[in-house]
Amino acid sequence: MNWYLPITIIPGLGMLILSTTSQMMTLSSEIGSLLSNKCSSYQHKISERKIKQLGLLTRASALLYLATGCYVLSGILGVVFETEAILSVPSIALYVGTVLVFVAISLLIIYAFKAVKIRRDQFENNHNLES
Repeated sequence: MNWYLPITIIPGLGMLILSTTSQMMTLSSEIGSLLSNKCSSYQHKISERKIKQLGLLTRASALLYLATGCYVLSGILGVVFETEAILSVPSIALYVGTVLVFVAISLLIIYAFKAVKIRRDQFENNHNLES
């Protein structure tokens, strides 16, 4: 394993972290506006679902931070140990970081599906109120 391989992945992770953080801020603002006034039971249910989504984003973001740390550690250890073994310490750090990225991406996919479902439910609720 070349020591610079894991470090080349970090800018992509940075973009994922930036996107996730932006989504967290937007969702947090939505939750704040929903809860700023006395809410109906429907708004309370939507807020509860959005808070769960915020938890998903927070976990995904934390996993992306950990993965970034694993990649940096893998690169540094690659220089220190200068080994090409598949089960070396730098390689294991790289594998752990990659698993963390895949788990984080899975959480982001779940978040996306739930976000669409919440929007659809809000649309249907608003449509039913107009009828």
